[in-house]
Amino acid sequence: MNKCRGVFRWVLFLACPWLLMACGYRAPMLTTVVTENPDSFVSVRGEYRELAALLASDTQMPPTDSNTLSVLPDANVKFALLLDDLRGAEESVYIEHYRVRLDSIGTVVTDILRDKAHADKDVRLIVDKGASVKEDREGLMTLRLDGVQSYLYHRPLWLQDYIWQAKGAHREHRKIALVDGKVGYLGGRNIQDKYYHWRDCDIRIAGPAVKDLGTTFLDAQQQVDPDLPPLKITDESVRKAVNDSIPGLIQYRQKTVQIVPESPFDKHLPIRNCFEWAINHAKHYFLFYTPYTPPPASTLKALKDAAGRGVDVEWIVPGINDVRQAKWMGESLYRELLLAGVKIHEWQGSILHTKQFISDDYLTAIGSANMDNMSFFLNLEVEAVIYDEEIAVDACRLFREDAAVRCVPVTLEDVRQWSLWRKLRNWIARALVGSIA
Repeated sequence: MNKCRGVFRWVLFLACPWLLMACGYRAPMLTTVVTENPDSFVSVRGEYRELAALLASDTQMPPTDSNTLSVLPDANVKFALLLDDLRGAEESVYIEHYRVRLDSIGTVVTDILRDKAHADKDVRLIVDKGASVKEDREGLMTLRLDGVQSYLYHRPLWLQDYIWQAKGAHREHRKIALVDGKVGYLGGRNIQDKYYHWRDCDIRIAGPAVKDLGTTFLDAQQQVDPDLPPLKITDESVRKAVNDSIPGLIQYRQKTVQIVPESPFDKHLPIRNCFEWAINHAKHYFLFYTPYTPPPASTLKALKDAAGRGVDVEWIVPGINDVRQAKWMGESLYRELLLAGVKIHEWQGSILHTKQFISDDYLTAIGSANMDNMSFFLNLEVEAVIYDEEIAVDACRLFREDAAVRCVPVTLEDVRQWSLWRKLRNWIARALVGSIA
């Protein structure tokens, strides 16, 4: 029986790209027409205003300034802050997450949501249906009995309902939490115990950018229940949060942030545009963490071209991936990237799940999007693009430390010594995924 299951999985793995293509897996995308005036973004450094205008044209969300930010690579710190904020909620809690697992941390979070709903607070929860096991789906839906507006996001294509239900099509991959219209979280972590042991990164925002996160949440809400009332997030509520202060927490103040949501239904590609603009305009370095690949051909070319013109391009990739096929796909990129001059570091020990890039001591992006086709074309995602020297310098310092202390370098000689089977396996994985790139 186990052998038959293994054969079936391989057949499904080999067949799915073509089946997905036959389902209309990728809708046509639009070319960005920049309608914003770059010179209007005075809080952004001059040479980066073109990027701000590009993203604003795609999303209708210009950069906001006067934000207070905390970058959260430590799961214990992130979850402790989130629980404190949720417990202190006085008006509203809105959570839009790929997965809320009803384990220890998930149970604590949902108990708080129940308590807030019982106290007549506005509590809403959206999770991806395909990312949840049956018992979690059932448990999350019972929250409705306690007054929580709880929804399972599910937007598959028609044939996928039969071949791969609730998987692989337009996933709700964002990780957003909003409290009282004042504080917002986004990043890569789901609400699940295993993220205490994985390396990831989130960001906590207090200030005007929270309103744009609310607009992003509202996009998903309109798809699951357009009849819900407006969110309790106002210009006044986000202004009050600017002076947010938490003892012992590193908080960067008066920072400029641009929220960049993406949905396959608006047919724009703001996150891909952001990544490729940053790579193509990097002058000194472009450093990135991504656990899942491959990127589209244009992004891959941009990375190789940047290394070719002397930019220090470095990638921290999981040494052990929680998705086995993703490891193979990543390895399929090693040879061509190394030949182009890109440096590759494999993370050791825990699972690496961080989605982040840093460039030229000024530009940082943190969010839910991997540098892959799923995130760039198919998922609902969201990024925080930060225009700031202080944050970028600190993020660069941590990246260098991670590469030196927590990773091992990958060399061309390492790749050449791989077995023929390993090379063939990686090539097959790349060929299949490349068929829908």
